[in-house]
Formats: sequence, C-alpha cells, structure tokens
Amino acid sequence: MRRIAFLAAAAACLFVPVAVQAQDLTPDATRYLSDPNYLPYGGQIYGYTTYDHSWTSGDTVNYLGVQTSSFRENADAFGQFLSYGITDDLELNAAIHADADVQRQVDLANGTEPNLNSSGFSDPSFGVVWRALDQASAPVDLDLFGNFAPNWIDSRLPSPTDDGTIARGGSVGTVGAALGYGTHQLSVRGSVYAEFNGHSDSLDLGDNDLVRTDGYTDYVLSLTSQARLNQLFSVNAGISHTFLPNENVLNLTTGTPHVTEPGNSTVLSASLNYNLIPNTAVISATYSHSFLGNIDYVYANPVSDSSTRDRSGDTVGVRVDYVLP
Repeated sequence: MRRIAFLAAAAACLFVPVAVQAQDLTPDATRYLSDPNYLPYGGQIYGYTTYDHSWTSGDTVNYLGVQTSSFRENADAFGQFLSYGITDDLELNAAIHADADVQRQVDLANGTEPNLNSSGFSDPSFGVVWRALDQASAPVDLDLFGNFAPNWIDSRLPSPTDDGTIARGGSVGTVGAALGYGTHQLSVRGSVYAEFNGHSDSLDLGDNDLVRTDGYTDYVLSLTSQARLNQLFSVNAGISHTFLPNENVLNLTTGTPHVTEPGNSTVLSASLNYNLIPNTAVISATYSHSFLGNIDYVYANPVSDSSTRDRSGDTVGVRVDYVLP
C-alpha cells in the first residue's frame, strides 16, 4: 500500500511539467485563483475552506528493538483561511484549524487495544504577505511572509478515559520567502521558511503529569506547481521537506528529562481543480502522502528508551477557494 501511494504521488508531481512541455509557456503575471502564486489585489477578500480525512500508522519498539505496540490514527479536520488585500502587494491573513475527531487505536503486545481520542481547535494564526517583486513588472514574483500563532488553547494529552486537545500548548512564529514564476499554462513556486516553536506545556490526562518541551526551530523547503489544462480544469502538484531538530522534554511533575529525536518528513501532494465561477470560486479534490521519519525517545537510563518506526500517512480532502469582489 505504501509503495502504491508513493508511486501515485510521485507520478502526480511529475505529471505537471510533462503535461505542459508542448503548451504555451509565454510569461503571464495573471493571478489565477488556486494557483500557488495567488495573492489578492487591494480591496479583495480571499479565503479557502478545507475538509481533510487522514490516516497514519506506525510501530513502537523498546530499547532492545522489540516491538511493543503499533498504532493507527484516523482524523477528520476542517480549516479556514481568510485574507484581505491592503494593496495589490500587501495581504493580511488569519487561519484556524479544527479536528472534529482524532481517533488513535494502540495495539499493545499484551493484547489490549486502548483508544486515545482528541478533538478541538488549534491556536489561530495571524499573518502578513508582502510581494516585494511582482512578475507584472519584474522577472519573477518574490513574496516575504510571516505569521504568528499565540498560545491561547491548553494542550491536553488523551487517556483511554479522557479526550485530549489538538493545541500544542505553545506559540509558533513563521518567517519565510518564496519565488514564483507564471506562464499562460504553468506556474511554479518555491519557498523556504523557518518555524519558531516556543516552549510548550501539555497536561497528560493519563497520570496528570505536566510535560514541558523546550523551544526549537524547524525549517521547511517546498516546491509547488500548477498546470492549467483548459479554462475549467487545472492540476497542482508539490513536494515539501521539513528538517526537524531534537527536542528537550522535561516531566515537570516527576523531574524526569528525555530527548525526542524526530526524523525529517517529506510530503508529496496533488490536487485536481475545477473553476465553479472563473477566477471567483474553485473547488479542488486533494491528496497527499507523508513519509515520516523515525522518532527516538532517549532517556538517561537506556532501558527507558523507545522508538517509533515505519510511520507514514495519507490525506484526502476537498478545498474551496473564493475571492470577493
């Protein structure tokens, strides 16, 4: 199944440049709705609404490498993004994410199968995008962007008897830049950004321990493209890679520290877009496959060490983009 998902996602990423080889590649600075380089003009309200269903799986092993459990996680999530064009080159935006139900089933080696459920809202984020260069008057688009999500919602880790939350329990700030280039039928956008994760506190509902994770910074590289097949249909494809650092974690209740060593992750994504109302409303069917690195939990006493292995995830969804006026 994982091999099939990889091949499907890779084929989607390769399809876009191949599909347009013989088509019109005349430079075009038009801001097409659902295009990765889209930015609203001054006075416009732009937004998109998403629904996603995802499933993730993996195995846990102890310090000897012996499997102690496996897990399967299913989630239904909704997202809302809204922005306003202050000028043709400056956007203010806000976004929020909610999980209606995250169900995590753990299959322990002793035969028991506890269920861990979470739901709720993430902390909202507030951001700005400045188009420093516009392809209408320059060779490429250059966007500088940033956003900030304050720590407004408590983080609670679920137990078999109590549902948790999806908030991380700490603030997050993002700063980055993106280069974009468009033609009549193809657009590409490459971006790089840093995520500054402040320290976070989470209450473990299983034992009422308070767990603190020190602040850390991760870095993301991404490349996204769109091929406009005709006036009604277009296809997006992309790849992103996240570089994740080690995290210092302390159980404030027991005083026990450990280091979480997460592996990097890579996500392949694709979507098929349909213009409901040309350049006013677009509906998209979306898919992504995540290649998730191993996670090692390292303690002062090696007997307490554990690792999560063979993690991967898939997401299917629907997205609606719209702009007014």
